[in-house]
Amino acid sequence: MTTLLVRHRITDLDAWRSLPHGLAALRSAHGCTGARSFHQADEPGAGAIAFEFPTLAQARAFLADPALRAAISVPGLAPTELVLLDPVDPPTPARKAVLLLGFEPRVVDFSNYPGLDEAKLRAGLAASLAATEAAGFDAEWCLVTTDWSEVDAAVRARLVARDYAAVMIGAGIRTAPAHLVLFERLIDLIHTLAPGARLCFSTSPDSAAAAVLRWVQP
Repeated sequence: MTTLLVRHRITDLDAWRSLPHGLAALRSAHGCTGARSFHQADEPGAGAIAFEFPTLAQARAFLADPALRAAISVPGLAPTELVLLDPVDPPTPARKAVLLLGFEPRVVDFSNYPGLDEAKLRAGLAASLAATEAAGFDAEWCLVTTDWSEVDAAVRARLVARDYAAVMIGAGIRTAPAHLVLFERLIDLIHTLAPGARLCFSTSPDSAAAAVLRWVQP
Protein backbone atom coordinates (compact mmCIF):
# COMPACT_ATOMS: atom_id res chain seq x y z
CA MET A 1 0.00 0.00 0.00
CA THR A 2 1.33 3.41 -1.02
CA THR A 3 0.02 6.82 0.08
CA LEU A 4 0.27 10.02 -1.94
CA LEU A 5 0.04 12.97 0.44
CA VAL A 6 -0.97 16.26 -1.20
CA ARG A 7 -0.54 19.29 1.04
CA HIS A 8 -2.42 22.50 0.24
CA ARG A 9 -2.55 26.10 1.30
CA ILE A 10 -6.32 26.65 1.31
CA THR A 11 -8.20 29.88 0.63
CA ASP A 12 -11.30 28.26 -0.87
CA LEU A 13 -12.50 25.63 1.61
CA ASP A 14 -15.40 24.39 -0.55
CA ALA A 15 -13.10 23.80 -3.54
CA TRP A 16 -10.68 21.86 -1.35
CA ARG A 17 -13.42 19.73 0.24
CA SER A 18 -14.83 18.80 -3.18
CA LEU A 19 -11.43 17.88 -4.66
CA PRO A 20 -11.52 14.12 -3.87
CA HIS A 21 -14.96 13.79 -5.45
CA GLY A 22 -13.89 15.86 -8.47
CA LEU A 23 -10.99 13.46 -8.97
CA ALA A 24 -13.19 10.34 -8.72
CA ALA A 25 -12.79 9.27 -12.36
CA LEU A 26 -9.04 9.92 -12.37
CA ARG A 27 -8.60 8.10 -9.06
CA SER A 28 -10.50 5.10 -10.38
CA ALA A 29 -8.45 5.02 -13.59
CA HIS A 30 -5.24 4.72 -11.55
CA GLY A 31 -6.55 2.21 -9.00
CA CYS A 32 -6.88 4.58 -6.03
CA THR A 33 -8.61 2.73 -3.20
CA GLY A 34 -9.45 5.67 -0.94
CA ALA A 35 -8.96 9.33 -0.10
CA ARG A 36 -9.06 11.16 3.23
CA SER A 37 -8.87 14.89 3.91
CA PHE A 38 -7.12 16.42 6.92
CA HIS A 39 -6.88 19.92 8.39
CA GLN A 40 -3.47 20.80 9.84
CA ALA A 41 -4.23 21.20 13.55
CA ASP A 42 -1.58 23.83 14.29
CA GLU A 43 -1.87 25.93 11.13
CA PRO A 44 -5.20 27.38 9.94
CA GLY A 45 -5.55 27.38 6.18
CA ALA A 46 -3.35 24.34 5.69
CA GLY A 47 -4.63 20.88 4.84
CA ALA A 48 -3.69 17.61 3.20
CA ILE A 49 -5.41 14.86 1.23
CA ALA A 50 -4.08 11.30 1.45
CA PHE A 51 -4.72 9.13 -1.62
CA GLU A 52 -4.24 5.37 -1.13
CA PHE A 53 -2.97 2.97 -3.83
CA PRO A 54 -2.27 -0.78 -3.83
CA THR A 55 1.17 -0.28 -5.42
CA LEU A 56 3.87 2.36 -5.71
CA ALA A 57 3.67 2.16 -9.52
CA GLN A 58 -0.02 3.12 -9.49
CA ALA A 59 0.65 6.04 -7.15
CA ARG A 60 3.49 7.28 -9.38
CA ALA A 61 1.31 7.04 -12.47
CA PHE A 62 -1.41 9.06 -10.72
CA LEU A 63 1.16 11.63 -9.61
CA ALA A 64 2.55 11.94 -13.15
CA ASP A 65 -0.86 12.38 -14.77
CA PRO A 66 -1.19 15.99 -16.06
CA ALA A 67 -4.88 15.93 -15.13
CA LEU A 68 -3.93 15.67 -11.44
CA ARG A 69 -1.66 18.71 -11.58
CA ALA A 70 -4.38 20.72 -13.29
CA ALA A 71 -7.02 19.68 -10.72
CA ILE A 72 -4.96 20.47 -7.61
CA SER A 73 -3.67 23.83 -8.88
CA VAL A 74 -6.80 25.95 -9.16
CA PRO A 75 -7.83 29.29 -7.62
CA GLY A 76 -8.19 28.84 -3.88
CA LEU A 77 -5.86 25.83 -3.75
CA ALA A 78 -2.08 26.11 -3.73
CA PRO A 79 -0.28 22.73 -3.48
CA THR A 80 2.79 23.09 -1.29
CA GLU A 81 4.08 19.52 -1.22
CA LEU A 82 3.40 16.12 -2.84
CA VAL A 83 4.91 13.15 -1.01
CA LEU A 84 4.83 9.42 -1.76
CA LEU A 85 4.83 7.29 1.39
CA ASP A 86 5.46 3.54 1.64
CA PRO A 87 4.70 1.79 4.96
CA VAL A 88 7.63 0.47 6.96
CA ASP A 89 5.54 -2.41 8.32
CA PRO A 90 2.92 -4.46 6.48
CA PRO A 91 -0.42 -2.66 6.74
CA THR A 92 -3.17 -4.05 8.89
CA PRO A 93 -6.36 -4.80 6.97
CA ALA A 94 -8.34 -1.61 6.57
CA ARG A 95 -11.74 -1.53 8.22
CA LYS A 96 -14.69 -0.67 6.03
CA ALA A 97 -15.88 2.89 6.68
CA VAL A 98 -19.47 3.43 7.75
CA LEU A 99 -21.24 6.79 8.08
CA LEU A 100 -24.07 7.04 10.60
CA LEU A 101 -26.55 9.88 10.05
CA GLY A 102 -28.90 11.18 12.70
CA PHE A 103 -30.32 14.32 14.24
CA GLU A 104 -28.52 16.37 16.83
CA PRO A 105 -30.39 15.56 20.07
CA ARG A 106 -30.94 19.27 20.72
CA VAL A 107 -33.20 19.61 17.63
CA VAL A 108 -35.40 16.57 18.31
CA ASP A 109 -39.02 17.11 19.39
CA PHE A 110 -39.24 14.45 22.08
CA SER A 111 -43.01 14.84 22.38
CA ASN A 112 -43.16 12.61 19.28
CA TYR A 113 -41.20 9.85 21.05
CA PRO A 114 -42.78 8.81 24.38
CA GLY A 115 -40.23 7.46 26.81
CA LEU A 116 -37.28 9.08 25.02
CA ASP A 117 -35.40 12.17 26.16
CA GLU A 118 -32.12 13.85 25.23
CA ALA A 119 -30.03 11.87 27.72
CA LYS A 120 -31.44 8.54 26.54
CA LEU A 121 -30.94 9.53 22.90
CA ARG A 122 -27.31 10.49 23.47
CA ALA A 123 -26.72 7.22 25.30
CA GLY A 124 -28.29 5.30 22.42
CA LEU A 125 -26.16 7.09 19.83
CA ALA A 126 -23.01 6.31 21.81
CA ALA A 127 -24.06 2.68 22.15
CA SER A 128 -24.70 2.44 18.40
CA LEU A 129 -21.28 3.83 17.58
CA ALA A 130 -19.55 1.49 20.03
CA ALA A 131 -21.46 -1.54 18.72
CA THR A 132 -20.74 -0.70 15.08
CA GLU A 133 -17.03 -0.31 15.82
CA ALA A 134 -17.04 -3.52 17.88
CA ALA A 135 -18.58 -5.29 14.87
CA GLY A 136 -15.41 -4.45 12.94
CA PHE A 137 -16.22 -1.21 11.13
CA ASP A 138 -14.56 2.22 11.08
CA ALA A 139 -17.72 4.10 12.03
CA GLU A 140 -18.51 7.75 12.68
CA TRP A 141 -21.63 9.75 13.45
CA CYS A 142 -22.63 12.79 11.43
CA LEU A 143 -25.32 14.48 13.52
CA VAL A 144 -27.29 17.18 11.73
CA THR A 145 -29.93 19.83 12.30
CA THR A 146 -33.23 20.16 10.43
CA ASP A 147 -31.91 23.03 8.25
CA TRP A 148 -31.22 21.53 4.81
CA SER A 149 -28.45 23.99 3.96
CA GLU A 150 -26.57 22.89 7.09
CA VAL A 151 -27.37 19.21 6.48
CA ASP A 152 -26.19 19.40 2.86
CA ALA A 153 -22.89 21.03 3.79
CA ALA A 154 -22.14 18.62 6.66
CA VAL A 155 -23.04 15.41 4.83
CA ARG A 156 -21.46 16.50 1.57
CA ALA A 157 -18.15 17.17 3.34
CA ARG A 158 -18.15 13.65 4.82
CA LEU A 159 -19.11 11.90 1.58
CA VAL A 160 -16.41 13.54 -0.54
CA ALA A 161 -13.71 12.95 2.07
CA ARG A 162 -13.98 9.14 2.35
CA ASP A 163 -15.22 6.06 0.54
CA TYR A 164 -17.99 4.56 2.67
CA ALA A 165 -19.09 0.94 2.46
CA ALA A 166 -22.43 1.88 4.01
CA VAL A 167 -24.43 4.93 5.03
CA MET A 168 -26.94 4.37 7.83
CA ILE A 169 -29.84 6.83 8.24
CA GLY A 170 -31.44 6.97 11.66
CA ALA A 171 -35.12 6.44 12.37
CA GLY A 172 -35.60 10.04 13.53
CA ILE A 173 -34.80 11.31 10.03
CA ARG A 174 -36.52 8.49 8.15
CA THR A 175 -39.84 8.04 9.98
CA ALA A 176 -41.00 11.53 10.94
CA PRO A 177 -43.49 12.92 8.35
CA ALA A 178 -42.22 16.45 9.00
CA HIS A 179 -38.78 15.45 7.72
CA LEU A 180 -39.86 13.54 4.61
CA VAL A 181 -38.39 16.07 2.16
CA LEU A 182 -35.11 16.23 4.10
CA PHE A 183 -34.97 12.41 4.00
CA GLU A 184 -35.55 12.38 0.24
CA ARG A 185 -32.85 14.99 -0.30
CA LEU A 186 -30.43 12.95 1.79
CA ILE A 187 -31.08 9.86 -0.32
CA ASP A 188 -30.44 11.86 -3.50
CA LEU A 189 -27.23 13.33 -2.09
CA ILE A 190 -25.89 9.93 -1.02
CA HIS A 191 -26.84 8.39 -4.37
CA THR A 192 -24.94 11.17 -6.18
CA LEU A 193 -21.79 11.34 -4.05
CA ALA A 194 -21.50 7.77 -2.75
CA PRO A 195 -23.17 5.52 -5.33
CA GLY A 196 -21.22 2.49 -4.13
CA ALA A 197 -22.34 2.77 -0.50
CA ARG A 198 -25.07 0.47 0.78
CA LEU A 199 -28.01 2.28 2.35
CA CYS A 200 -29.41 0.97 5.61
CA PHE A 201 -31.86 2.21 8.21
CA SER A 202 -32.04 1.87 11.97
CA THR A 203 -35.25 1.50 13.97
CA SER A 204 -34.01 2.99 17.27
CA PRO A 205 -31.08 5.07 18.54
CA ASP A 206 -29.09 1.97 19.53
CA SER A 207 -29.74 -0.26 16.49
CA ALA A 208 -27.28 1.17 13.94
CA ALA A 209 -24.92 -1.81 14.10
CA ALA A 210 -27.70 -4.28 13.32
CA ALA A 211 -28.82 -2.12 10.40
CA VAL A 212 -25.31 -2.00 8.92
CA LEU A 213 -24.73 -5.73 9.39
CA ARG A 214 -27.87 -6.53 7.41
CA TRP A 215 -26.11 -5.25 4.28
CA VAL A 216 -22.34 -5.14 4.85
CA GLN A 217 -19.88 -7.52 6.45
CA PRO A 218 -16.65 -6.22 8.07
